[in-house]
Amino acid sequence: MNPPMATAANAEISVVENQQATADPALQHSRLRKMAKAFAWTGTGMWATQLFTWIATFTVARILTPADYGLIGMANIYIGLVLEVSEFGLGLTVINLQDLTEEQTGQINTLAIILGVVAFLLSCAVAYPLGAFFHSSRLPMLLMAMSVMFVITSFKTVPAALLQREMQFKILAKIEVASYLSYAVSTLVSAFLGLGYWCLAIGLVTMIAVATILTLWQRHPRFFWPRLSSLRYPIKFSRQILGTGLAWYSYSNSDFLAAGRVLGQSALGAYTLAWNMASAPVDKITNLMQKVVPSFFAAAYQEKEALRSYLLTLVEAVTLFILPLTLCLALVADQFVALVLGAKWMPVVLPLRILLCYATVRALTNILGPLLNAKRQAHFIMWANIAAAVYFPIGFFIGAHWGTTGVAAAWIVLYPFLAGPLFRRSFREIELRYTQYLRALWPAISGSIVMCVTLISLRHFLPVGFPLIVRLAAEIIAGALAYVLSVVLFHFKDVHRLYQIVRPNVHA
Repeated sequence: MNPPMATAANAEISVVENQQATADPALQHSRLRKMAKAFAWTGTGMWATQLFTWIATFTVARILTPADYGLIGMANIYIGLVLEVSEFGLGLTVINLQDLTEEQTGQINTLAIILGVVAFLLSCAVAYPLGAFFHSSRLPMLLMAMSVMFVITSFKTVPAALLQREMQFKILAKIEVASYLSYAVSTLVSAFLGLGYWCLAIGLVTMIAVATILTLWQRHPRFFWPRLSSLRYPIKFSRQILGTGLAWYSYSNSDFLAAGRVLGQSALGAYTLAWNMASAPVDKITNLMQKVVPSFFAAAYQEKEALRSYLLTLVEAVTLFILPLTLCLALVADQFVALVLGAKWMPVVLPLRILLCYATVRALTNILGPLLNAKRQAHFIMWANIAAAVYFPIGFFIGAHWGTTGVAAAWIVLYPFLAGPLFRRSFREIELRYTQYLRALWPAISGSIVMCVTLISLRHFLPVGFPLIVRLAAEIIAGALAYVLSVVLFHFKDVHRLYQIVRPNVHA
């Protein structure tokens, strides 16, 4: 791959597309097909890597002890936070600011490495104090070893962002598969060699190293010494991305803090399980979105029609999948929990239902972040999240007085104050009417109404003496069939249009 030639070619394509975007529906359709192909490659890579990690996790879990995992968990509390801070939002800055010159990109590349080295040195300095805080003599050496990841990752930050900006998702998917395969192999080999908890650290460092080497093999930007005069706006943009990330980390974990502090360990365990069950499908979609969507939004940031097309198509596709899934699970939550988890977990049911109702809105709101970043509105997202970091913890601690149900309900009560301004600003930036957005939601909403009526009716008429597993299976199958049939019958044009977007990529 020749990066300068690839960049020049992409620039020429971008100019042509910018001139035709508003007038050529075929180009819009082509772009959507390209996005669907990117989702296909990225999704395939994600699920393939999940298989590797499951194999490694289940095998190593039989060798290690809970104390070993506890030690790694202590390290990850620090490593995860610093890893996000050390990148300083530079990757997203490179993706979104597509008018950066080669020299500016090189300066950001050097800055990323400087920040990685600083993060490593600071980690070495605080390793022993953290060990004393957690009362663990083994933690300091583990932290220092794992902190090598900060330096290694810093070499990958900008090259990976450039590959994403240039929409090289096939390459990125292959890199992800190879890196997770190396994680599985290195972790298993280290565990069988008797290295104990070190096998998990070795696996993580190996994974990062392999991903970095393969990324640099595909894309290796030049290095220039950072100059503040040249990077004034990119650094400002990065700082806003970082501020958003830290604020999000604060408010999105404050519900667990409130549940643990006010309600105790058992209630926290029940709430954590409810949250994980409700969030699983949304988190999968969000991770997929974060890897694909920013590049497409950023490439079309000056084309409102293209951005509207992207947003409405994503909204329609996401709700067609997420809304029936969350509503169906909410309706059968009591039977599902009783059958799968047992009677002792029944207190999970009500908070689970509440969190499932909130999950779809969260999935839709998560699409707005890449859009607003592409429109250079990172400062707006940052301040909205900073405000949320203030009122969400207060709401969770108040809600905790009504148990885990109150904590879950706080999300329903407070989230509109965060999501509302983001929706308004997004619609204004791309001149999108609310009726257009609701039209994109309608196929999933109408189909879900039919599904809910069918499922509730069947649940009412099924004999009480039926085995629980039979009742649950019958309700889920009937609801799914009702949903699919109603969507296909009443919204055939919408389904056919989405199929036409996906179909050319099935055999890609």
